Amino acid sequence: MALEMDLGGKVILICGTARGGIGGATARQAAKAGATIVAVDKDQALLDPTLEDVMALGAAVHGIVANVADPRECASIVPQVLARFGRIDGVANVAGGTAEGEWMPLDETPDESFRNSLALNFEYVFRICRDAAREMIRQEAPGSLVNVSSVSSLTSAPWHGPYGAAKSAINALTRTMANEWHEFGIRANAVLPGAVATERVLTRVNSANVVPGSETNFTQPVELANAIVFLLSDLASGISGQSLTVDRSLSTKFCGGARVSRRQMAEA
Repeated sequence: MALEMDLGGKVILICGTARGGIGGATARQAAKAGATIVAVDKDQALLDPTLEDVMALGAAVHGIVANVADPRECASIVPQVLARFGRIDGVANVAGGTAEGEWMPLDETPDESFRNSLALNFEYVFRICRDAAREMIRQEAPGSLVNVSSVSSLTSAPWHGPYGAAKSAINALTRTMANEWHEFGIRANAVLPGAVATERVLTRVNSANVVPGSETNFTQPVELANAIVFLLSDLASGISGQSLTVDRSLSTKFCGGARVSRRQMAEA
C-alpha cells in the first residue's frame, strides 16, 4: 500500500508558471497529485505550454494573465480564482528572479532596479497571501501557503543585494503568516532554491555545467516542485513557519561573500 501526496479536490493557485521553470514543474506535479490548477503568468505565451501540460495529465486547469508586480493586476488574481471555483485551498508563489542587467554592486544599484526587485520578489507575495488567507478565514477553510525564497536570503547576496533582501523579507513574513493564521488552520512555509536548471538560467550559463548527474549543485525544477507539493499537501500538516532549503547542498559549500573582489578584478 503506497503513501501518496494527495491534493484531490483542492484548488491550488500558482503564480509564475512558465513551462521550463519551477512554477511549470509545480503545476504538473500538483496536477498529478489531483489538484485543480490555477496558473498565473504575465503573458499568454508563457501560460499556454503549461496549460497544455496540465490538461494532458487530465487535470482541471485555468489560466490567468497578470503581472504580479503590478498592484492593480495582482489584486485581481484571487477574486478571479473565487469567481471561477468558489474557493482556494493552496498557494505557491514562485514568480520572481533577477534580470541579467541587475547584477551589480550595491553602490551602483539605481533606485528603480531596487524597487523593481522588491515588487517582483516580495511585495506580490504579501498581496497574494493576504488575499488568499482572508478568504480562507472567511470560509473557515484551512489552507497552505508556500512562498519561494532563495539561498541568497541565508547569508549575503553580493551583486544582487535587492534580490537577497527581498527573499530574506519573504522568510520573515512567512513566519509571521504562520504565527498569525495558525488559529485558522492556515500553514505558511518558504522553500529556498539554490541554482536551479530552469530554461532562463540555462540561457545564461554554459550548458556543459548543468548536465543532470554532473558534479555541479544545480537543482532540477521538479525537485523544487516536489518540495512545494509536499508542503501544500496534508502530509506536511505539522509543518508551518519553516524555511526549507532545496539546493543539493549548494549552501553548504557557497558563502555569499566568497567572490573575487572588485580590486582583484581591476588588477587582473
